[in-house]
Amino acid sequence: MARPAPRLSRRSLLKAAGLTGAGSLAGVPLLTACGEGSRSGDASGRLTLGTTQIMQFDPYQTNTALHIHTFYAYLLDYTDDYTATPAAASKWEFAGDKKSVTVTLRKSEFQSGQAVTAADVVAGVERAKDPEAGFTLAATTAFIDRATAEDDRTVRLDFAEAVPDELVLDWMFAFPLVPAKRNDVAVLEKEPAGSGPFLMEDFRRDRLLRLKKNPDFWKSGEPRLDEVEFRFFRDEESLVSALESGDLDGALYLSLRNADRLRDRYELVQGAGRMDLFFMNGARPPFADKKVRQALARAIDRERIIDQVRFGLGKPVYTAFMPESPAFDAGYLDSHGFDLDAARKMLDAAGGPRKATAAFGPEPGAKDIVQAIQADFEKIGFELTLKPMEETAFLDALFAGELDCCIAAQPNNLQSPSLISRGRQMLPTEDNVMMGARVPARYAAAVEASRTALTPDAQATAYAELNEVLVDEAWAVGIATRPSLAALERNVSGYAVDKRDFLDLTRTDTA
Repeated sequence: MARPAPRLSRRSLLKAAGLTGAGSLAGVPLLTACGEGSRSGDASGRLTLGTTQIMQFDPYQTNTALHIHTFYAYLLDYTDDYTATPAAASKWEFAGDKKSVTVTLRKSEFQSGQAVTAADVVAGVERAKDPEAGFTLAATTAFIDRATAEDDRTVRLDFAEAVPDELVLDWMFAFPLVPAKRNDVAVLEKEPAGSGPFLMEDFRRDRLLRLKKNPDFWKSGEPRLDEVEFRFFRDEESLVSALESGDLDGALYLSLRNADRLRDRYELVQGAGRMDLFFMNGARPPFADKKVRQALARAIDRERIIDQVRFGLGKPVYTAFMPESPAFDAGYLDSHGFDLDAARKMLDAAGGPRKATAAFGPEPGAKDIVQAIQADFEKIGFELTLKPMEETAFLDALFAGELDCCIAAQPNNLQSPSLISRGRQMLPTEDNVMMGARVPARYAAAVEASRTALTPDAQATAYAELNEVLVDEAWAVGIATRPSLAALERNVSGYAVDKRDFLDLTRTDTA
C-alpha cells in the first residue's frame, strides 16, 4: 500500500531549516504569505490540484509522477518497511530454485471493461524486454527469460538464472497492467489504457487533466474522490499564486523554499523517494576524460545544497543509492566528499578544456542546485554555463544524449541495487544517454552481479564493486535525497506517495 506522506508542521519546518522566524537562509528568500485562500474543497468529492509537471500516459516512460497510480494498477504494493502486499496480483509463489515465480491475478477489469488476463502480463513482459519499446522497464526486465499464461489469471515468469526474491518483488511493484492490444508506444502516447482508480474525462495538453472515479476499480471503497482535476502551470510562482487565490485545493511537487510562505494556511506534506544527481556526459568533451569527472565530483558541496536549497531536509548521497538501500555506503561521503583543494589538484593534473554547459529543467530546486555547483566549480577554475530548459525540451535533449551535463532526478532503487540501471542515464548498455558506447564493461558486469547475488556475502561483494565502479567512473554523482512538498487545503486528507515519491490519490478525500 502506498504510504501517506508525512505532514510537516510549522515547527518541524523551522527546525529543519534552522530558522526561528521569517527572514532568509544564506541568500534564499523566505516569503510571507499574503491574503486568504477561499477554496475549501467540495463535499461531493471533487478536488482541483495544480502542478508544473508534464503529463504523459505511457507507464513504461516514468518521467512524470502523476500517471503511475492514476490510470494504472501494479502487481503489488509496498508498505513503509518494504513488505510486499497484494495489489493487482492476489498472490505469488517462488520456485525453490529461485528461477521462476507463479503469479495469480485478482479478478479485475481494465477501464475499457475488458477483463485483466495473464495474456496481458505476457504481452507487457515482451514489450518491457524490448530495449526500443520498453524504455525504463527494459533493463530491469532483463532477468526474465519468458512469460507464460498458464490460464486466464495465472502467469509463470521464468528467469534466465536464479535471482533474489527482492529483485522480483521490486519488478512486480513497478510493472503496470496494460491490455495487450493497446500496449503500444503510439497508442499510449495519446491516451491511457489501464485498470487504475481513475478514468480520463478530459485532457488538454499543458492546460488540464480531468479525471473521474473508476467505479470498477478492484479495491472496494477506492478511490474516495469522485473527480480530480489537474491544472498545469509553466512556472511555480504562477502555481503558488493560483493556490493562494483560492483557485486550487492543493499544489504538488513544490520547491521547499515555498514552505515558509505557505505553512500557516495549508497542510504541508513531504515525500522522499528520489535523489538529485549531477550527470556528466562521458561521451563528449570535456567529460570524456574520467579524471575531469573525478575532479568535479569532489567539488560538490552536498551539505550546503541541503541547507540552502532543501532547507535542511534531505540526506547526502554519493552514488545513486538512497540511504535505505542495501548498497548505500556512507563511507564515500568522507573519503570522496567535498574538498576544493583536492578537486583543484585533480583538475590541474587532468588538463584539457575547462568549460561546459549545465542544463536543468523546472524541477523544484534544480536551478538553485546547479547555481551552487557553478560557484564551487568556478573556485577550482572550471567554467559552467547554465542553461534553463522547459521540461519537455530538457527531457528530449537528455534522452538524445545531447547535454554536456545536467541536474536530474534518480528514482529510489528500492531493495534491489541492480535497479539502479533502469534510468536512461544509468543503463549498462550503449543506450546509456550519458555514456553511450563508452559505458564501462565493468559497470555492466557489476550490475549483473548485483542482479544475481543470492547470499549475503555475494551481495555485499557485488554491491561494493558496483559502488567502486560508480565512484571511479564518476559520470553520475549523487548529491542528496530530494524531498517533495505538497501544500493542501486543510480539509484534504489521505494524500499519499509511494516509495518512489509517485502520487497516489486512491485514499485522498475532502471533509
